[in-house]
Amino acid sequence: MKDIVRTILQAKLNAPLDRRRFIQGGAGLATLTILGASENSARAEGGKLGGPLNFFGYDGEQGPKVTKEFLEKNGIQMNAAFAGAADETLTRFRTGGRGSMDIMTMNKDFQRSVIDANVELFQPLDLSRIPNAAGLFSGFKDANWLVRDGKTYGVPMIWGDEPCIWNPKKWDGVPDRYTDFADPKYKGELVLLDDPFGNIWLFAKSVGVKDPSRLTKQDLDKAVEAMLTIKPNVVTIGASLGDMADVLVRGDASMGLGGWAYQTIIAKEKGVDLVVGSPKIDDRFFWSDAYTIAIDAPNLDNAYGFIDFITSPEANAALATELGSGCTVEKAYDLLDPSIQSLYDYSTVRQPGAGILGTQTVVPKQEAEGDIVGAQAWVEAWQAFKVA
Repeated sequence: MKDIVRTILQAKLNAPLDRRRFIQGGAGLATLTILGASENSARAEGGKLGGPLNFFGYDGEQGPKVTKEFLEKNGIQMNAAFAGAADETLTRFRTGGRGSMDIMTMNKDFQRSVIDANVELFQPLDLSRIPNAAGLFSGFKDANWLVRDGKTYGVPMIWGDEPCIWNPKKWDGVPDRYTDFADPKYKGELVLLDDPFGNIWLFAKSVGVKDPSRLTKQDLDKAVEAMLTIKPNVVTIGASLGDMADVLVRGDASMGLGGWAYQTIIAKEKGVDLVVGSPKIDDRFFWSDAYTIAIDAPNLDNAYGFIDFITSPEANAALATELGSGCTVEKAYDLLDPSIQSLYDYSTVRQPGAGILGTQTVVPKQEAEGDIVGAQAWVEAWQAFKVA
């Protein structure tokens, strides 16, 4: 494929339409009742709760069901606005948002890039005001995307991975590499997620790029060429993970790439068995999202109070259940239903540095760096793939 990035018009930069956008897919999520969580747990250091709290981040991560009672009892009015892309938070902050933003949610790759670039966006946290953060899994206490020079810039609330998901009545497993899905036997069987970063990353890895988050123009074209080999086998591209789950439940496709373990729970509730796994050579990618506090946050006491409450074991377990994700607080694990516990391998977050969560980067840099293309080029290449 020659110069594929130039074959399409400009496209708006989008973050992966991952589990955070699942709510928009229309499927129902399980809920967990919060028992024993302290409503006023974050009044440390004399903070007084009450009044507005401004949230800007991914829809669902403000935990409307989980925090409803906490907000009401403390007289806090949540003002929530939602980001659909990783860089929208920074754009909002720079275009009049500074001084009006309190809590923001960040995916680990974007947060790491902001910290590395010394870009003003979020402030170092006073962990004495978030005592519940002491209960995080060890992997999150020293995570390299959260900590710099002894200062912590975020408190993780959920994590997970994005494997393949398939109907075991049709398939015994998955091939060794994502490029193997070009086999004609998969014709009319594949569903993908409308996610430029996740899909390109997976296929860049599959064609042997050492660091698939840092692609040259040649690497990017090579990855998209590999994706085009599976295009004849793709039934549809889901707008969300909910849409993707619906396609698999209906039987319109039998294999999803870059899926979500929680889709097995959704399918089971509808009487359909799905299983998850990953190519043994190419494997899968991992993610984690964290709460951060904006520089010049106007409602600092409420921000600290909110984060401490939702980092309690009870609230963290409830949020993980509602979002079909891994919990980040160690004692929250025991509060999860076994079906939710089994979705993820917690050995990753029990180890210092969080293992592959700490070493793996999926989202590319926002701007080009020498021969390495920026995120916009990835989105343009993905759009070209979709219309090819």
